[in-house]
Amino acid sequence: MSQTVRRVELKGRTVILAGTAHISPESIAEVKALVETERPGRVCVELDAGRWKSMSEGGSWESLDIGKVLKEGRGFLLLANLALAGFQRRMGSEVGVKPGEEMLAAVRAAEDAGIPYSFCDREVQITLKRAWAKSGLWNR
Repeated sequence: MSQTVRRVELKGRTVILAGTAHISPESIAEVKALVETERPGRVCVELDAGRWKSMSEGGSWESLDIGKVLKEGRGFLLLANLALAGFQRRMGSEVGVKPGEEMLAAVRAAEDAGIPYSFCDREVQITLKRAWAKSGLWNR
């Protein structure tokens, strides 16, 4: 077993945790192999449904209503998202992997094996909002 995979016993069940990197070809191969060999009862992915939709369908920027985002007071979230996405995209281009591709691979491996899956992360806007609130001016 990889050093990034841990088994945890909890109330008579075994939970297998796979630590991944968002821009790693090794992580993509590892999650695929883990789902195929372990055949778990459910695959949980640290991803929210909105990010899944954006990552799997693409083209979300073309349909984004920036005026609506600004009116709703979510402009800072948009900027934070853009900065983070740009950073991850640059890093991913160096290794030939799109950011979050290991999460897409885990879901697709589950689908191929007929295993149910769940998105087990809070909406990214909540995380970014909290990070923004706790950051000083220099860090922003």
